[in-house]
Amino acid sequence: MSETNFWRITLDTNPDTCNLNCIMCEDHSPYSDSPKIRKQQRRLRPNMDRDMLERVIRDAANMGIKEIIPSTMGEPLLYPHFDVFLDLCHELNLSLNLTTNGTFPSPDKHQNVEYWANRVVPIGSDVKISWNGAKEHTQSKIMLGAKLSKHIENAKRFIAVRDELAEQHYCSMTMQLTFLRSNLEEIPDMLDLAIELGFDRIKGHHLWTHFDEIASENLRNDIIFADRWNQIVKYCKERVTRHNETASRPFKLDNFSELYLNNLDDIAPNGSCPFLGKEIWIDPTGRFNVCCAPDQERKTLGDFGSVSNNSLSELAKSKKYSQLMNSYKENSLCKQCTMRR
Repeated sequence: MSETNFWRITLDTNPDTCNLNCIMCEDHSPYSDSPKIRKQQRRLRPNMDRDMLERVIRDAANMGIKEIIPSTMGEPLLYPHFDVFLDLCHELNLSLNLTTNGTFPSPDKHQNVEYWANRVVPIGSDVKISWNGAKEHTQSKIMLGAKLSKHIENAKRFIAVRDELAEQHYCSMTMQLTFLRSNLEEIPDMLDLAIELGFDRIKGHHLWTHFDEIASENLRNDIIFADRWNQIVKYCKERVTRHNETASRPFKLDNFSELYLNNLDDIAPNGSCPFLGKEIWIDPTGRFNVCCAPDQERKTLGDFGSVSNNSLSELAKSKKYSQLMNSYKENSLCKQCTMRR
């Protein structure tokens, strides 16, 4: 697997800045001590500075990368240079793939849902809104600080702008969730809500268990919940098939795959990595990362350099990166990765 065809890059511009505390987040969960400890020790990760932001984006465009993702660890709309991010995408003809927590925050009062929609949609390939419940108490219990009613209102407003601009450029909308015991029974209702609101897709991931306090949320450590997940997957696929028979625009499910009940530890036996040779991650200090695994685990894969010292294209062609591409299936972290396909 030594061939590369990089088409997307993620810039973790502001990982320590978020206005919610989702229980499954490695950094902002109420069960995570890391932000508190880093703050006490005065070693919070900085925001990516504007010069690095522009240099990396221009380098990525020169490599032929077509799509760019702003921070997926903090809330990207709180990044102070987010408008610069958008301007560069316009200038360099790059598509923006945005994941937001659905609150649509901004540092300036004039920037609201419609402001962001009008800025993002014309260059957007996909906008993912994090969503974890069909009932108010479920949503607020998983995404601390969020309100389901406000999420619904914001989504309606954003999608209304998307629909207004659809003839010039169509930006797909995704409801994105983490598959948990707490929201398992509400997934069919979230599917109905997504279709009703005008989303194009539901995408989800199984839980990375960062903390002991959320271990009981994992669907894969109990065969009863794993089997129930499989039943819900079948129902959702049938529901989407029925919907698509008459829909003007087909709806999609992503990562709705049945679990192997005789091997719950391996989410995709012999599955391939969807990232190596295709996607790049850059942290706020310029460190070159190879995937979206939790940061401490990801560091065990090795040090692949920094854009502070080398160009993006040089790092992507390094011998060390090539070696990982050829050997990752034997790596213990890769074997347990929930992202393999």
